[in-house]
Amino acid sequence: MSNQKKYILSFTCGFLLYLIMFVALIYFNFIYYTTGFFAFVIFAFIASVLFRTLANKFAKEGDRPDLYYMIFIGSFVLPTLIHMLFFI
Repeated sequence: MSNQKKYILSFTCGFLLYLIMFVALIYFNFIYYTTGFFAFVIFAFIASVLFRTLANKFAKEGDRPDLYYMIFIGSFVLPTLIHMLFFI
């Protein structure tokens, strides 16, 4: 797989994580009110550790798995910050 495809995949995974967590946050807040935020943080932490582990495991020589991880985190954090800025 080329580096460009890996960058696109990293961005897509991060944005999908944002969408999943947005729905989960709404769902848990309606049911448990305060546990939605904790579910959001815990799930994001687990997903980021899992993604970082997979990026390091499948990295080939000359690859920079930290760049894939940073793109993944950035594509998750930026929409979250924009969401918090405009909707809260």
